[in-house]
Amino acid sequence: MRIVYSRVSTAAQSLLCQRHILTEARLLVRTGGFAEGFRPADGVLLFEDPATTSKIPALAGLLPDQPT
Repeated sequence: MRIVYSRVSTAAQSLLCQRHILTEARLLVRTGGFAEGFRPADGVLLFEDPATTSKIPALAGLLPDQPT
């Protein structure tokens, strides 16, 4: 199992670049055609939070010492 944490940009160009990098690293796979989207690859647990916050809500349950 690989755990991946990603800060997701709200800028379309940054998001496309990030998806490309994660796909090239075989951490994401396409769910079908271009419009369908992506899903984590088998054996990958993906957590994502918006890059517009300093908090890390996706990891709050895994890391109890995170500042609130």
